[in-house]
Amino acid sequence: MLLDLSVLMAERVGFVIILAFLLVNIPYFRKLLFHRSFSSAVQLILIFSLFAILTDLTGIELDPNNVIQNQSLLTHVPSTYSVVNARILSVTVAGIIGGPWVGSTVGLIAGSFRVLQGGLAQQAWFYVPSSVLIGIASGLLYKNRRTSFATMTPSKAFFVGLSMELVQMVFILLFSPTGWKLVRVIAIPMTIISSIGTSIFISIITMYLRQEQETKATQTQSVLQLASETLP
Repeated sequence: MLLDLSVLMAERVGFVIILAFLLVNIPYFRKLLFHRSFSSAVQLILIFSLFAILTDLTGIELDPNNVIQNQSLLTHVPSTYSVVNARILSVTVAGIIGGPWVGSTVGLIAGSFRVLQGGLAQQAWFYVPSSVLIGIASGLLYKNRRTSFATMTPSKAFFVGLSMELVQMVFILLFSPTGWKLVRVIAIPMTIISSIGTSIFISIITMYLRQEQETKATQTQSVLQLASETLP
């Protein structure tokens, strides 16, 4: 059961990583990371909210006995069922990249969508405050950068992702009807694999932006060198 769930969770996180790789290849997205404004923050919210909603839709459905259900797209989840997904990964990265306001708003949207998935069931409402809290907490690690982008190391991103997943586990333990019965099954796949995904996601963004900065620095140096050679 644990191995099956881990493999399925790795597939979902891998899907997010592929999307991240495609995203950073879009120059417009990279500009959003360099230029801080209300408009860029709103666009980051839209992008990462889409990520979070996709992770909700592609989650792994478990029945009350923690048996995996075969369903490819989760448009509706019975109120007594649970979902294992990479939603917290998306919210955490949104906070790290965009700050507390971006992270908390993405968390609000992602948590609300999870509630809608469950048909507005009372036992699913705790996903809203937990996702918002995680967005704020990860966003507090953000530094206001207007002209340059620098983010955390992959190892730190792993531990941040791990901490945020543990916060989610506490909420599930306290407020989910199945509590410990569910947490003991999903804790390892969700915390470890999602944390690795957070680390890889941040690594991809950092790598591309660092390459872009190095390219600009090389171009500037070449221009200055050419200017010095042509001047009398």
